[in-house]
Amino acid sequence: MKKKYIAIITTLYELESHLLHYESFYKKLSSSFEKVYLINSMNLRYFPKYAKKIYFEKDFDIKKNYEKLPKNFILFDPKNEKDFSEFVKDKQLLVINNFGKHFWSLKIYRLLKKHRIKQVQISYFGVFGGSGRIFQINNFINFLKFFTFQTIFNKLTVLFSSLGFVPKLEIRFLSNKDHILNIKKNFLSNFLYKNKLLFAKKIQLVNSRSYDIFLNNKLPITEDYIVHLDASLNYKEEIELRGKLDENKIINHYYHLEKFLSKLSKSYNKTVKVCIHPLYDLEEHKKYLKNFEVLKFVTRDYIYKSFLVTCFDSSAITDAILLKKRIIGLESSFMTKNEILHSRTYPQRVGYIQMNTQKNYNFDPKKLLNEIDSKIKNYDDFISRYHCFEKNKEGADQIIKTIKENFF
Repeated sequence: MKKKYIAIITTLYELESHLLHYESFYKKLSSSFEKVYLINSMNLRYFPKYAKKIYFEKDFDIKKNYEKLPKNFILFDPKNEKDFSEFVKDKQLLVINNFGKHFWSLKIYRLLKKHRIKQVQISYFGVFGGSGRIFQINNFINFLKFFTFQTIFNKLTVLFSSLGFVPKLEIRFLSNKDHILNIKKNFLSNFLYKNKLLFAKKIQLVNSRSYDIFLNNKLPITEDYIVHLDASLNYKEEIELRGKLDENKIINHYYHLEKFLSKLSKSYNKTVKVCIHPLYDLEEHKKYLKNFEVLKFVTRDYIYKSFLVTCFDSSAITDAILLKKRIIGLESSFMTKNEILHSRTYPQRVGYIQMNTQKNYNFDPKKLLNEIDSKIKNYDDFISRYHCFEKNKEGADQIIKTIKENFF
């Protein structure tokens, strides 16, 4: 009998980001299993060098971040398909799928099928699906590449799973009640789900990672700062679709952003702290935001210390929602149509206000604060749909209990 192990297949280029996003879950896995294998997916993809270029993946130091993982996490960095096959021949793995459904990943699915490896997926961030993309003819080539390799193959992978060419997910752990309700309301989707013809054979609703952190919070909750969650105008997904944004537009965008944040700071007598995503370039953001301190890897800490949080499009805003913090969604006249569309998604779904940094600059501080405060009551509905389905229970515990009961 092969010994059973749990393994996470993921792009280790993003390990530093994973350590922040999955820190609490990794700790739970570490204490629940003898060993946890962390397998780098980068060389298991089709055309790995080209995939690396497409995703703007730079060279990185795996060892540096590996040392931050729990001691019983074992790193495996296969150089090719043969390496992977040799590794799994004496093991029975349950894989946590963190490699997506794009074209490049089809090779990984083929490897899982070849070795009869079961997989689950953990989508417990409490975020909803993307708000779509606007087709722009001037970016036709980029759009075509994005549409072909991402959108089409996302659908094709699901089809291939129904035809038996790639394995399905055994369970998808999800923090999105709306998704499940929408499946049940739609006759075709409900039929496919009942007959295990969707990509996941089973979808299990669990409390979100943000709710787990909220339950276990040891951070002080204060109102010391205005915290801005900045967005990169040239992040890899945006470049993929429309190429790099014109430098003059970026300069104008940040000119009005700094001006707007400075007015907020003076109006409410609070220092502004800017926090960015772990994968963003810190020096680049410092270059554009010279009037404020720009920070990395401490976003949650500062949200807990916030008087007010501003953001363009960031899933990190969920911490502010759970804490019932004041929130302003921002947009800029210098963003592309897609970025503006995405920046409006959270304000519309959650119910907090949206402001344009240039057009809404002349606000009345007292009236604005009253309006912001009046929107906090809207958060409860969002929390009940995307974060908390069973009070005082951790999603990580729910996930691990189900994995042990079904696969170990």
